[in-house]
Amino acid sequence: MNQHIKCVSIGLFFFSLLILGLNSYRQYGISWDDPFQRLTGAVTVNYLAKRFSVLAFLASQYESVPPLNTYKDRDYGVAFEAPAFALEQLLRLTDYRDIYMFRHLLIFLASLGGVWAVYSLSCRRFSNWRIGLLSALFLVLTPRLFAESFYNSKDIVFMAAFAVAMNTTISLVLKPSMKTALLNALASAFAIDLRLMALLLPIVSVVVLITRLIRHELSLRTIYLVLGIYLITTCALVVAMWPYLWSDPFRNFVQAFKHMAHFRWNFQVRYMGALIRATALPWHYTLTWISVTTPLLYLASFLVGVFATCRQICARRLQIWQDDGELQDIIFAVLFFAPIAAVSLMHSVLYDGWRQMYFVYPAFLLLAAKGWMALWSMQSLQNAYRGILIALTTISVVYTAMWMWNAHPLQGVYFNVLAGKNLKARYDMDYWGMGNRKALEYILANDHSPLINVWGDSWTPVIFSLLILKSDDRKRIKLANDKRAPYYVLTNYRGVIDTDNSGYGRDYDLFYEIKVDSEVVLSVFKWKESR
Repeated sequence: MNQHIKCVSIGLFFFSLLILGLNSYRQYGISWDDPFQRLTGAVTVNYLAKRFSVLAFLASQYESVPPLNTYKDRDYGVAFEAPAFALEQLLRLTDYRDIYMFRHLLIFLASLGGVWAVYSLSCRRFSNWRIGLLSALFLVLTPRLFAESFYNSKDIVFMAAFAVAMNTTISLVLKPSMKTALLNALASAFAIDLRLMALLLPIVSVVVLITRLIRHELSLRTIYLVLGIYLITTCALVVAMWPYLWSDPFRNFVQAFKHMAHFRWNFQVRYMGALIRATALPWHYTLTWISVTTPLLYLASFLVGVFATCRQICARRLQIWQDDGELQDIIFAVLFFAPIAAVSLMHSVLYDGWRQMYFVYPAFLLLAAKGWMALWSMQSLQNAYRGILIALTTISVVYTAMWMWNAHPLQGVYFNVLAGKNLKARYDMDYWGMGNRKALEYILANDHSPLINVWGDSWTPVIFSLLILKSDDRKRIKLANDKRAPYYVLTNYRGVIDTDNSGYGRDYDLFYEIKVDSEVVLSVFKWKESR
């Protein structure tokens, strides 16, 4: 009976998530990165088509694609983008609206794999499928990540791949064998070929296995065999799946790593009320963003989990861990804190919130699950108090789900109460430009002119947002390049020094406004003489 309930619950959870995604992916706009990431995939596919004549049918026929050796972003990992572009070509998608909706579907399916990985990691760690589902639910009900799981092919896809590789890494270090070594090599290589921060996983695998050898938990023969297979296969697969490395694997890999550590982006971000260069961010940037954009229950559970892990490490002293569960806790803590410490020490360039650090979030959730379990398992906790814990969890889950429903499709602007008020003056809000689609569709529905001038008066991808519109609607929008002409002005306040509306008071009327939780996310103003 219990096994039947387990199978039904797990199946229903993931089936419901799949249906939710299939009903949602068409409702999001195009982000800043979408066209650039697609071009990166196109460059690689065209390179492969020219190098291997058997793949010539995949070459793009409708856009000019630069050669790989001169392409600006040639050092980007393409393990997702190249297959995505190849599928687009195979399906003969030509209209931009169809192309980007298809990409959004692929991104969601990839993110679904990350949810399954978090479930598997949590289920293994706590030997409890219910806690596995709770951890997966926390991931799904993280508003920003849910929204971006439809249009962020960089950070969300990498987070999902990193979670999958985390899962295979744990399998390898707990039960080293040829099978777990090969599976982890494949997962690790795929993650590395998305973003080089995944190099942390092979390092963790090697360190833990050697430590287990020193502790006489594994034989020297096993270590030689497993690590040999794992490292050789990983290196081979990294090169095989990344055409940029083919001409000079070592030198190009080192070059890509240098670019990752100090990314070529020197624009400003709004952080705690100030515009700061991305090259001069304070050490607490990532931790602050995590703190103000994560539901409070998850944060509280995480802090309890970190405290419990630190206490168990101190109790073990030189022994470090006593069983497989404690070993996993240490790995989760390392995979959360080490990357944050690394980017702080290297003064790495970060931007747009903490999106580049999303890959630490699975480890965060696993530590949060440990904290939740620690509260549940306290010997002094009577049934009444367990009831309170369940009630608080239920309230958090229901509130977050309702908030996401009401904010749809702008869940990406979520902040918790720690962020305070007047958010657009303190943090970048809709930096992806997701509100643009709703704004343009509203203008088109309420202005029946054959040609409509629109001006984007902030750092927002209006030109890309046009691509998700229907073909006929797309033709009616003209992006104005002269502010003296009659036009609608659209702003998401990103990069704008003065975030109030006073700059439009004399010549414009407020025409349309998007609010989430009473916070203004986007405004459209109409020139008074155009009425």
